[in-house]
Amino acid sequence: MAGQNLLPAFPAANSPQRLQSTGRAKVALKPGRSLMDWIRLGRSNQDLNGFKGSTMDISVEELTKHNKQEDAWIAIRGKVYNVTPYMEYHPGGIEELMRGAGLDGTQLFDEVHKWVNFESMLEKCYIGKLKVTTPIHKRESTPAQPAQIKNLQQNGPSLAALKPPSGPVPPRFDWFQNKNSVSLVIYTKCKHMRRDCVIIQRSELTLLCILYIEDYNYFVNIELANKIKDNYDVRIQKETGKTEIVFPKETESQWSSIGRFLDQHNTFRNTKDVETTYHSCNIESVSEVSHDCKLLCIHLPPELSMCVPLGHHVHVQHNISGMTIARSYTAVIKSLLPDKQDDRLGSVIYLMIKIYKDGALTPWIGSLSPGDTIDISYPEGTFKEERLKDVTDLVLYAAGTGFTPMIKLVYHCLHVDQKPARNIKLMFFNKTENDILWKDQLDSLTQDFKNFTVEYVLSEANDNWQGQKGRVTKEIMETFTPASTKDSSNLLICACGPTAFTEIVSRYSKELGYKDDSFHAFLG
Repeated sequence: MAGQNLLPAFPAANSPQRLQSTGRAKVALKPGRSLMDWIRLGRSNQDLNGFKGSTMDISVEELTKHNKQEDAWIAIRGKVYNVTPYMEYHPGGIEELMRGAGLDGTQLFDEVHKWVNFESMLEKCYIGKLKVTTPIHKRESTPAQPAQIKNLQQNGPSLAALKPPSGPVPPRFDWFQNKNSVSLVIYTKCKHMRRDCVIIQRSELTLLCILYIEDYNYFVNIELANKIKDNYDVRIQKETGKTEIVFPKETESQWSSIGRFLDQHNTFRNTKDVETTYHSCNIESVSEVSHDCKLLCIHLPPELSMCVPLGHHVHVQHNISGMTIARSYTAVIKSLLPDKQDDRLGSVIYLMIKIYKDGALTPWIGSLSPGDTIDISYPEGTFKEERLKDVTDLVLYAAGTGFTPMIKLVYHCLHVDQKPARNIKLMFFNKTENDILWKDQLDSLTQDFKNFTVEYVLSEANDNWQGQKGRVTKEIMETFTPASTKDSSNLLICACGPTAFTEIVSRYSKELGYKDDSFHAFLG
């Protein structure tokens, strides 16, 4: 078969990237090998491309020769880079970077780091353009569409073995109007459609609607014939997934057409293939959560309405010392308490961010004040809310700011999707008591909800601490996770924190006999 055994599995089985499935997993780097160290090296005038800054066209044959750790080149989107000097700075580790050495690594890169600005990161390592004459290291070719199969069957041998690609059925689009409003209707056939799966962006007469349908994005992109008002309404029919977006017309009239369909209109693409897009947003407020953690309220631009689905994250991007740096952060809510919520649906998002003094991006984030701007991407994530449908035991393991994905999850289960029979247990690991985020709110929830319990574990506890001490162990997990649910689909174990923490929770879950599909790793 085409591509068989030509391309190594990437990420490797059990690698941090595959475990997290978000592309942000890290390994421990040597001292002096941080991102800021890499930025400083890039500004030091050292010869990082190996040709004293000169560039040239690179053939496929030449690229394949440079596949060793001490001599590694990689091609991404037609550009060849000497990544040899970057090896020890790569957050995913040398082994992961070597999987693309000597290859056209575009597809590998997009699977794990699509949102990273590689051109800025590897600017000083650029060698030249890749001269491609014949495809190299291709994956299995994409199965033909039904129409293609029919055409080929009529003009050649039977291709009954070919199957259309798996995934949800592409939606169908239509529109309707009366003299007061125009309605866009998308028949998604997705029973899990929700308001937070719909993004709406407007600019003059240009309208872009993005629907998140499982692992795909569906686009409605139109240059409208006439003007519409801002107070639109999104209506979703749960049984069928039919999504209707109703826009009031600026003036009463009958339109002769909806307008002009733009290139992106009526396209249905896998989320991993969609280019990361950023929007300039305003900081509305900044509040202290702990001695090194802040809660940012970010107001989206007026032309954009965007909710972040449960367990999903956004990317924050900024230029640091001439290099574009991006980091991912899970969107949270204003508070765990119901009377403290922000009801401006689609207009604001909250991010809880730990500020690292020696970090590449967070010192800048820590300096932000109300009125400053910040670039935010569309949301991404792998967690699906319907996964909670049959869960009766939800066990959460969080370390430090790994608590952020759990915030909306806990709130959702206790206040939105209320199921009294569902037991929710959170074990929260921190260094000191001062590092515990929203401890007062968590304690308040345990008083209000008998089905919610929380335990705190400190690795650097003082003598006055009465709770558990140490780090995550198999023994701790064995006593905390219900043994009676090992073979049940009603259990969900979630973990989030540093890569090493998430990996060890995953490994102990397997060693304790819990099923693989009972575990989900969140991006912190």
